Amino acid sequence: MFPVDTQALLLGEDQKRARQWSIGAGILFVLSLFYFAVVRTVDIPLLDTVLWWQGYAVLLTSFVAVQAYSNGGIGVSWLLVFAAVAGVILNFGGIALTGAKPGLLLLIGYAFVGSTVVAAILGTLGFGIGTVVRRITG
Repeated sequence: MFPVDTQALLLGEDQKRARQWSIGAGILFVLSLFYFAVVRTVDIPLLDTVLWWQGYAVLLTSFVAVQAYSNGGIGVSWLLVFAAVAGVILNFGGIALTGAKPGLLLLIGYAFVGSTVVAAILGTLGFGIGTVVRRITG
């Protein structure tokens, strides 16, 4: 078996850089609150394609891959995706398009569950890509 440093696996190799990425997650949360508001306001077909869910997932996975390449913490990768997706869901991104808006507690529940699931998928994918590229290049 390989020896595993759990703290390094979750937070990365450099604690200072992990803190910086965590602050970045907070900023990403705030920016993602306005993400779909921009998509709905700016009516440019090409921009819609890039910024809608598929484009958002690709951008987010790429961002996480950069984090994993630079520091290598899967917990930080999950945090980045969780914050970004929670902001989008709390801004009703894809919610209440055909029905009534959910109440505050239900919306927070949607945000928590949805963000957790997407963080597990995209965070792990981006972490894997970034880690593989880092090991190949150096």
